[in-house]
Amino acid sequence: MQRELKDEINFRDLITKPEKLFGYSFLYFVITILVLGMLYLWNINSVGRNAIAPVALMDSSAFVQEIPLQSPATLPPVDVMKVGVPSDSLIARGQELFRSNCTQCHGETGLGDGPTSASLNPRPRNFHILTGWTNGSKVSQIYKTLQEGVVKSGMASYGYIPPADRFALAHYVRTLAGGQPADTREDLQALETAYQLSKGSTLQGQVPIKKAMQIVLAENSGEVTRVNALVGKVERDDEPGARVLRSVTADPRKVVAYLVSREDGIPPFDEFVQSVSADPLLAGFRPAVNRLGDGQWSLLYSYLDRLVR
Repeated sequence: MQRELKDEINFRDLITKPEKLFGYSFLYFVITILVLGMLYLWNINSVGRNAIAPVALMDSSAFVQEIPLQSPATLPPVDVMKVGVPSDSLIARGQELFRSNCTQCHGETGLGDGPTSASLNPRPRNFHILTGWTNGSKVSQIYKTLQEGVVKSGMASYGYIPPADRFALAHYVRTLAGGQPADTREDLQALETAYQLSKGSTLQGQVPIKKAMQIVLAENSGEVTRVNALVGKVERDDEPGARVLRSVTADPRKVVAYLVSREDGIPPFDEFVQSVSADPLLAGFRPAVNRLGDGQWSLLYSYLDRLVR
């Protein structure tokens, strides 16, 4: 009777009963994988499943804001050594200024939670925290921030308010957190050297952009009327020069305005061709103008010369 030979390892049996190869460690391995999988699924709710609606924050340094109307003024001189030291009157004045100038971004109590804070990136500073100040939290350093602003964080300059008020704001802001670093006499003297505060300064007037545009339009209303009339003529004319002009410009108004604004009128023929060919867009033409032949250039020049005279 032949003995039935068996393999030392029955691989088929191991596939169905892997614990024979790995022992009880196989069960620990399976349990670990299951636990890790459950933890992974538990923690992807807010991101992987979009349970929280994404919020896109706008970069506040890219904001374009209307500048305020500001009359010219002479800002009075200040004694840096005097206003660099806090006093009850300075802090009280600073609190008033903070409420009227800073709460929209920094909040009523300076926590950085003002009405506009949610749309700003980076978020406005929390004045109750001492760390992370761009220029530092000494009086002299806060004054520099108020004077120059911080472009990268969207902090506007408050150079239009009197220097004494800027010191008052600095002193009030410092009261919102304990342990503030103190200015040395050298710090305050460096501030005086940088801004010459003891000499006073002149504040230049400024006009809001929309208002300035209205003023410019009013001052040039006669020229605007003339340009509109000439453009209407270009659109109605059927002579060869007008047809050439319309074929090489997308906006005849820009061409006419460019020529009308020149004090010396339309330049000589060769200079006209050279300037338009060098930068067609500046003169209101399309690049196709460079494909005109000599005869077409002559027609175009003659027509424009008669038009703007």
